Amino acid sequence: LSAEVTPGPDGMLVSSPKAEALHRLSLPMRVERLYIYPLLLITFKLSGGALALRRWLEGRISGQGSGQARPAGAPEGAPSGEGLFLRWGARVIGWLGRPIPRAWRERVSGRDLMVILLFVLVLEAALALLYLPLNFYSGFTLAHQFGLSTQAAVGWVSDWVKNLILALVISGLLWTGFYVLMRLMPRRWPVPAGALMILVSASLVLITPVVITPLFYEVRKLDTPELRTRILTLADRAGVQVDEVYVVNASTKTTRVNAYFTGFGESRRIVLYDTLLTDYTPDQVDVVLAHEMGHWYYRHMLLAVVGMGVVGWIGLFGLQWLLNRTWRPLGLSGPSDVASLPYLMAVVAIATILSLPFQNGLARLAERQADHFSLVVSQRPETFIELFEKFAAQNLSVVNVPAWEKLLFYTHPPIVERVDMADR
Repeated sequence: LSAEVTPGPDGMLVSSPKAEALHRLSLPMRVERLYIYPLLLITFKLSGGALALRRWLEGRISGQGSGQARPAGAPEGAPSGEGLFLRWGARVIGWLGRPIPRAWRERVSGRDLMVILLFVLVLEAALALLYLPLNFYSGFTLAHQFGLSTQAAVGWVSDWVKNLILALVISGLLWTGFYVLMRLMPRRWPVPAGALMILVSASLVLITPVVITPLFYEVRKLDTPELRTRILTLADRAGVQVDEVYVVNASTKTTRVNAYFTGFGESRRIVLYDTLLTDYTPDQVDVVLAHEMGHWYYRHMLLAVVGMGVVGWIGLFGLQWLLNRTWRPLGLSGPSDVASLPYLMAVVAIATILSLPFQNGLARLAERQADHFSLVVSQRPETFIELFEKFAAQNLSVVNVPAWEKLLFYTHPPIVERVDMADR
């Protein structure tokens, strides 16, 4: 199948046959992933699985109900080695919490913290394993079939394990902190939880390019003198200060092309895939850089963090209202029962799905602003059009999609809309 993008009879761009084939295979998986995730969580909660898991963890930590045979000579009721480890862990957490006010320690014991943390980790790990076959098919098998991946299976699995560890660490800390605040401040927990959520979001934006991205890619400063000079000249013309541009060694894993802007304040940086530098002309790279400078100029990253933080903060009060009215029908011991986690995750997922048209609409608006900035600064509309036609061919992107698909999945305008902007 050809990957070339061609104009149709009416002059409009037409997606390549190869891109259309990939789209037909990947779109159903994207739709299924969107809706099956909350259904799985709700099913797990309503089936009693969440309550059973919480009770099992409580039994293991307290040394009761382990359901395993005791070693020969062990006294009646002696906990297994695993039970001893968990109880020891609960005691260590309690010991570390001694500086905390006694009133707080009485509301959340070391045993409670262990139950909450292990519940979160088990649930997150189970979901990751459940989605592993689908992720492997879409991220490795399908990508290789269409020539979009250069990564070996061992490398893909290594990245998956790294992603899982990061997800467990971040989710474990966030959800454990969430439930701790619910127990310490039953009426006011959304206030500190919202502040914590904004702080964590901003911190992740700052540390991702410095700490997380290097776990998956080799990252280096752009060291091509000619291109660096072009970038500084372009930045001066745009009125944007650029200290460094970074390059990630993406060609070891993918043939796709990408560039992005991240960070804010003094941590702002532009990151380019090395595939962009090797496969595109300097003028085309200028257009990409001008687009990323547009995000910088309009402070899109900062606005996104603040906006999502405010909406999320309001959402926490909605979750409090919902939990206070549903914990009894759900069979929970209280609003702060960790067995409510699948239910809360499903509610958040459903709210996210419902808000996707609004979120994606704002994201597309930001991208259109950056596109317009790029056209004004670079003064190369023909190069802009050539660039996105080449993007469509190399990334196997369809150039246009139905309105419903754009609303649900597209954070960037379809390529025909971007080309149309440059044509005007």
